[in-house]
Amino acid sequence: MPDNELEFDLSYYLDLILRRRLVALSAFISVVIVTALVTFNTRPVYQASALLVIEKERGNNTIYQGGPTVERGNDDYYQTQYKLLKSEALLKTVHKRLNLDSVSEFAGVYGYRRLLGPVAIAPVPRSRLVYVKVNSYDPLLAAKIANTVATVFIEQNLSNQLFISKDVLNALQIERSGNQSRAIYESLPAVVNNTLIQDLKRETAKLQAQVAEASGRYTPRHPQLLAMAATLQTLQRQIKEETDKVIQSLKIDLSGQLMGNNIRLIDAAVPPLGPIKPRKMFNMLLSLIGGLVLGLFAAVAVDFIDQTVRTQEDVENKLGLPFLGVVPFTRQTKEQTAYHHLLLPEHSLIGESIRNLRTMVHFAEVGRKNKALIVSSTVQGEGKSYVAANLAVAIAQAGEKVLVMDGDLRRSNLHKLFGVSNSKGLSDFLASGNNVEELRPHIQSSDVSNLSILTCGPRPPNPAELLNTPRLSAALAWAQQAYDRVIVDCPPMFPISDALLWGKHINSCIFVAAFGKTRVPLIKTAAKRMTAAGLKILGTVVNMSKFGGLSYSYYGYYQYDYHYGPDKPETEKHQEPRHKKPTPKKELV
Repeated sequence: MPDNELEFDLSYYLDLILRRRLVALSAFISVVIVTALVTFNTRPVYQASALLVIEKERGNNTIYQGGPTVERGNDDYYQTQYKLLKSEALLKTVHKRLNLDSVSEFAGVYGYRRLLGPVAIAPVPRSRLVYVKVNSYDPLLAAKIANTVATVFIEQNLSNQLFISKDVLNALQIERSGNQSRAIYESLPAVVNNTLIQDLKRETAKLQAQVAEASGRYTPRHPQLLAMAATLQTLQRQIKEETDKVIQSLKIDLSGQLMGNNIRLIDAAVPPLGPIKPRKMFNMLLSLIGGLVLGLFAAVAVDFIDQTVRTQEDVENKLGLPFLGVVPFTRQTKEQTAYHHLLLPEHSLIGESIRNLRTMVHFAEVGRKNKALIVSSTVQGEGKSYVAANLAVAIAQAGEKVLVMDGDLRRSNLHKLFGVSNSKGLSDFLASGNNVEELRPHIQSSDVSNLSILTCGPRPPNPAELLNTPRLSAALAWAQQAYDRVIVDCPPMFPISDALLWGKHINSCIFVAAFGKTRVPLIKTAAKRMTAAGLKILGTVVNMSKFGGLSYSYYGYYQYDYHYGPDKPETEKHQEPRHKKPTPKKELV
């Protein structure tokens, strides 16, 4: 059971797509054309990338002991570096260094902000590598910007990392007088906190106290005092030498710190050989896929919102009416009659669709005694006269004596289809007839055996009044006695109601709906008016059908399924298909 349901659904949607193939094809072609125009007219964009490595910082925060420290092991360290790579301060420096004001792409007072879009930071997952990618219309400029961003970032990182050490080094390198330089050296924490220097200074202070005490007892030339002075000079010289050693070590260490950096440029950017966008082949492939999807969606959407009749399912589901058949759309020349397909020696699709309609009408009328029926539609232009004429010819070819009447006294059309005169007709009898036998001279023969035509005649000024006279009932009664079948081509249901006046005397109706023309709500309203007036709608004919889809292919196959070999008698060519049992004539009467 699920397989059957799935097969039904697939068949339904395949049929829908085939029927709406023009809509789907239009959407598909539109997508492909628009994509091609945009792709091949888009200015090429080039991308250059520089590769950086960002190592973790060393554990020692700074050599400047006792000063402020910098946190080293934070989890957000790398995220901070990525943000710094696109900071406005860095981009402003890059913009100024490359003189990008002269480039229209980045010109203006805030031109450096235009670098925010082209510059992209792409970290390599699970590594310490990061790409600095730059997009530009100029491949050489893209490489320059990428390399400059990387260089400026390395410089700024070094400056930010060693800002304390640099200040100390600058202080050490300033050329000052001896006393000033010595005072700066001795005030440095590295000197002040040196253990040896601290011991020497304590001994110097103690010795200085002893010298001061001895100076009160001895003369300056006293040997003990001279010995103490010599020892004091020795201690001061040692303090100076140790201080110089610390300062020299500090200078060497700081110089090494300045030369190192935890961020290095691994691969410099080079001008790209080709653009990264537009990706022409990818875009066109994507347009093919997108066009196909959009085409299918458009076909389904159009079919969903379509409120017209096109298929048997539309007639049965949307209108709730029986389905009699489809009549294909055809173009005919002026030399051809409207029913020439029925006169051809070989079988034609339109001819077989009319014969199939004839059979369906026979089945629909089984058990009904009324030999007359009317053919109507919702509005003008749906081909009701064409269907009525062809149905009359088909029934006449089956051996029944048929009279086809033009019941549209306002816009008569039947005489044009059969190529006969309209100088006299039904309107003459309805206006002044005294005896039904007066109808006989107005009836004209046709080029089809067993088929007679009663045209409208001169157009009357008061059609509704004429159709309300007792002469109409008398004319129909006479016609049904004289002929096996009477087919009346009635006016449409809108905007006039003449068809309902015919419905007072004929209670069987064939309803014609043009393929994809009239909206379902209006058709349903017309059908309700017919039903309310007592008319029995035998079924609906979808006229001017344009074949396409599984359902239409089925109809075409059904009508061509049988054929006659060269050895078959010519008379068998107009018989019903073998798989359809003809209805006995006495049941039609």
